[in-house]
Amino acid sequence: MEWERRIRNMAITYNPTKLYRQVQNEAMDQKQLLILLFEGAVRLLQEGRRHLASRDYESWAEQSNRVRRILSELIIALDNSVDTELCEALRSLYIYIQRLVTEGGIEEDMDKIQEAIDLLTQLGSSWKEAKAICQKQDGTNASSNAA
Repeated sequence: MEWERRIRNMAITYNPTKLYRQVQNEAMDQKQLLILLFEGAVRLLQEGRRHLASRDYESWAEQSNRVRRILSELIIALDNSVDTELCEALRSLYIYIQRLVTEGGIEEDMDKIQEAIDLLTQLGSSWKEAKAICQKQDGTNASSNAA
């Protein structure tokens, strides 16, 4: 699917070891890709926050633009056919985080940037939990199917 390719490309973008990640992503499931995107966005914002604090606006712009691209790709990847209400809630949250990043940079407001980091961290943690639950259920289903 097109959105899977886009997410893989976004996951690769923030990592300097592109080739390794590209090979790794070929075998990676969608939940793991989402986790990587959220972790990458958090790292980019943390690094960007340091640049902004030191008034290195060019580096801040580069890092914050990458975060906004990740969030844009997450918005594009939402599949309304699965759960319209959930997709709309996530879309609103991603847009809100984009706004925090943008306003935080313009206003040099570290609290807004920290809120964006906290939300992205929480989203990544939620996907990690969901992945663990799915793996546990898959293991349970596999063992009951074998019986």
